[in-house]
Amino acid sequence: MTAAVWAAALAGGLAIALLVWQHVRIVRLTARLFGVQRRLSALSDLTPPLTDAARESTAQTCQRIAERFAALVPASTVLCFVVEDGHMVLGARSGDVSGSFLREGTAYEGDGMLGWVQRNHCAAIVGPTPARLPPDVPVIDLGQSAGARSHGPLEGSRDRVWALCIPLLQNRGYGLRPAVIGAVYAERGHSAPFAPEELRTAATIAALAGDALQRARFADEVKRQAEIDPLTQLLSAATFRKRLREAVENRRRDVALFFIDTDRFKLWNDTFGHAVGDALLKRLAGVLEEIAVTSGFAGRNGGDEFCIALFDRTKDDAVAVAEELRQRIERTEFTAGPAGVPQPLIPVTISVGVAHFPVDVPANADNPADRLLETADARMYEAKRDGRNRVAYSRARLLRS
Repeated sequence: MTAAVWAAALAGGLAIALLVWQHVRIVRLTARLFGVQRRLSALSDLTPPLTDAARESTAQTCQRIAERFAALVPASTVLCFVVEDGHMVLGARSGDVSGSFLREGTAYEGDGMLGWVQRNHCAAIVGPTPARLPPDVPVIDLGQSAGARSHGPLEGSRDRVWALCIPLLQNRGYGLRPAVIGAVYAERGHSAPFAPEELRTAATIAALAGDALQRARFADEVKRQAEIDPLTQLLSAATFRKRLREAVENRRRDVALFFIDTDRFKLWNDTFGHAVGDALLKRLAGVLEEIAVTSGFAGRNGGDEFCIALFDRTKDDAVAVAEELRQRIERTEFTAGPAGVPQPLIPVTISVGVAHFPVDVPANADNPADRLLETADARMYEAKRDGRNRVAYSRARLLRS
């Protein structure tokens, strides 16, 4: 075979090899492109739900974050935490949670990588071998960091699992360090390390999730402020009425209602000032909350008027409780100044109207909760007219058909 033939054969072989190499590269690039498109599609599907989470509760948002994270970064366990009073509280979980992980609503008492992430405002990873970290994502390998080697997974050993914990941050403005408002924790087996592309995806999810969690927390606070009277911390009038309707409609039996007015509150207010008057209302609210906390709820109707709803009490029992409450308020000394400093006293008493469902308002009445309120209110005004500092109720009984 001549040299020309050898050269032609060699050139043909090289051309075939080049074509094969190009084909393999194209297949790999195509697969990678499809993977990127799949992640982008998943992230685009992720963004609207997380934004919509502003209309959901914090717990619902945490559940959404955990589920979306598990879908995009597969893991055997995904936990979403939210910071409450400085503690990481479990908001939701996804995946295999049959172990001893804490329950939703419970604060994590350990330290580990979760505490490290909260203190350092940075994502962390730990596992049986050094992690493959992308240069463009701030992640610290706690197994390789000299100052953090004692921080391992939330449970178990780093020899058995790979664990990733990434903070959810709230931007506090120019020049201020972002606040950690939560964290996502993901865990999977020791033979499945997190790839660099997965860490990039996790960082993107965390940025979106942090914004969603911030909005949900704000929405919860707005809702809480609307439901709670800011001065007394009892239910607001609107929320009390809503819960009373639910209680009457769902229980259909034994709901007692107290309508309470503070006697001579205007005199107390005019004599000592509004700040002292507010302090008096707070103390009264504390007493009313003690009465209601075991089997009912209390609310501020407005000004110096309050309401208490009690469950599973006969009318006679309810009247007895109301009388005990009246006597307790009458016996309590309410001073207008610091302890130990003599102050002029104005007696603080209450007038209480009691109504009972279904004794005073029949079960088949239209809008029975509203009727119950009207009846208790009317009895309270009877107590005021009869001299204050007393409990009034209807002594008549409904005739049963």
